[in-house]
Amino acid sequence: MNELERSAGNASHWQHLRTPTDQRALFDCFGAMAYGVILQILPQTHLAQEALLDVFTSLSLSSFSTSSTSPALAIIRLARLKALERKARTSEPDAASAEPSSSAGRFSPEFIFDLSFRQGYSFDAISEQLDISKPEILKAVRNYIHLFRRS
Repeated sequence: MNELERSAGNASHWQHLRTPTDQRALFDCFGAMAYGVILQILPQTHLAQEALLDVFTSLSLSSFSTSSTSPALAIIRLARLKALERKARTSEPDAASAEPSSSAGRFSPEFIFDLSFRQGYSFDAISEQLDISKPEILKAVRNYIHLFRRS
């Protein structure tokens, strides 16, 4: 059973948490998972640790108690948002640098996934910059996810 499946059954347990102590409990349960998400976006450990601190000291962390989503999903979303914000503050993403393509001359699914998830580009921006249709972008992201799951 993975972390998301474990947390789905415990959502009602976390609904009453609202104090700083509860933020520490959330960190104990989900800190490693959030740090892993952040490291995918910010490979520099000092920046990743600052983003992790932002996640668990954020006022929006307590807002999950009013939503119907599980704490793990809320923390994943918040971790990704904080990492992308910190990355944007430290350096502007540059899609023009190192555009790997496959042997067929098209851009690799890994590169498109990286632009979308790790660098935070929208599908519209990727479509304009790489001159690829949105369905092709979605197919590349889906293919990368399937390849990633198999490895």
